[in-house]
Amino acid sequence: MKEEGFIKENHKTWERLESLLKKFKSGNIHKFSKDELDDFLNAYNLTCGHLSYSRTYYGDTRTTEYLNSLVASAHSYIYATKKSNIKKIFNFFLVKFPLLIIDNIKPIILSASVFLFGALFSFILTIILTDNAAAFLSSHEVEFYLKRDLSEHTVNWDGAVHSNHIFTNNIRVSILVFVFGITLGVGSISILLQNGYILGVIGGLSFIKSESLYFWALILPHGIIELIAIFISGGAGLIIGYSLINPGKYSRKDSFIINGKKALKLVVGTIPLLIIAGFIEGYFTPSQKVSPVSKLLFSVFTLILFILYVAIPNVKYKNKLKAKNLDR
Repeated sequence: MKEEGFIKENHKTWERLESLLKKFKSGNIHKFSKDELDDFLNAYNLTCGHLSYSRTYYGDTRTTEYLNSLVASAHSYIYATKKSNIKKIFNFFLVKFPLLIIDNIKPIILSASVFLFGALFSFILTIILTDNAAAFLSSHEVEFYLKRDLSEHTVNWDGAVHSNHIFTNNIRVSILVFVFGITLGVGSISILLQNGYILGVIGGLSFIKSESLYFWALILPHGIIELIAIFISGGAGLIIGYSLINPGKYSRKDSFIINGKKALKLVVGTIPLLIIAGFIEGYFTPSQKVSPVSKLLFSVFTLILFILYVAIPNVKYKNKLKAKNLDR
């Protein structure tokens, strides 16, 4: 093909790429629609092919120089890497993560429901008949919890050591309920049930010993935040499982990748929650200077704080959307 014919055949693609580049230079990439971004990438890929063809058949002509400049400009937008900064990190945890929670509230609620069902089920069975506890714990563990005096549980407590151990264990559980989503969600549900069973049976044994107030005072101050983090991670696992069961308009591979990224962000968002829960469990929960009632009130306070943490960014986001719709 002669160079003139090559230009005539492909100049519209180059002009489209050039016009999109001008638009990128004058605005924020996040304001562009998905179709515009797809159009930009498509025009870029075609132009790269044209550049290769021009170099091979026309050498260092003006056409080759023009295409080289055009591809280089587009390349800088596609592959430019921006340095991460503290502002972006704070924006994720303070804005994007709460929005992500509400966007995926159904699998998170399902995760919480599975755990709480397991806890309630084992609790009821245990208070009906103590021997039923052996269905969830070993006989040695049942005997240990029945004989243990909860008031002695915190006498020789080392906050620094236990806080680190607790955080590590919570991370492990969160990762497991997330990763086992790959088993179509069955593994995630199983882990949630097992952990729910353990909480319920220990709560049941404490009820039998008339130590419920003291038990829940040792669980809920850190447990509210800790369990919420685990519910979110469990929801992330269920998202992965459902993406494989019902990929929708995507292939299973694409569905897994798309939903996997979203699920991973949910898990990453729980890290500060687990750190806070570990710190509370290591230092505040075992404190003998704070009464059980005060600890339970603190638990309610942590729940209210979390609700506000999630609600405020979502309310602001909805108000922004309404304002934009009114401006149109």
